[in-house]
Amino acid sequence: MYQIVFRLITSRDSMLTILLPSLLYLVVYHYADLRWAVAAASVYGVVMTFLRRDLGLISLAFALSGLIELFIIAIVPRGLIAEAVLFKIALGSLSTAVVFIVFSLLKQPIPMLIAEVSTPSLKESRETMNVPSLTTWQQVSSIWIVSNLVKCIFLLSRDSVSERDLAAYTVILGWPLYVVLIVISVWLVSQSYKNAHRSE
Repeated sequence: MYQIVFRLITSRDSMLTILLPSLLYLVVYHYADLRWAVAAASVYGVVMTFLRRDLGLISLAFALSGLIELFIIAIVPRGLIAEAVLFKIALGSLSTAVVFIVFSLLKQPIPMLIAEVSTPSLKESRETMNVPSLTTWQQVSSIWIVSNLVKCIFLLSRDSVSERDLAAYTVILGWPLYVVLIVISVWLVSQSYKNAHRSE
């Protein structure tokens, strides 16, 4: 299980789409300020669109997120940037949860779709042996939905936020949260395989 988690976390796509933008944001914020950190991460997102077209919708999401943040720092007064970016991150979490809910209702949970594209044997196993079952994938999807809703509620519950707070929230609720969700997802899928072998 740990090898799978390590492979997922250290994959090229994870590095390019989650770890590098988080590190870039943190480093630029440390040496400059929030406005420059948001601008750097935004430009990175737009550049990723052109460099990694093979990522498809993930690449497009990066570009849109980057353009929205560039718009925020260009239009919003400096004193309100932290609140505006925080609100944008909260809405991003809410929209992610809604998309996961819609796909779950369509019996096409997003974690299952992503896992089966990257590991086709998972799809074959589900279709031939019902392992991992659709129910397992729905449980995995539910965990991602709840975590994104909790993240959204937490961010929106902040009355006021400093630039330092926002930088901390952005980093902590980015890569570390992603790692925890991956570990839980892989554990649930692994448990479904173990339970299937026990019942044989």
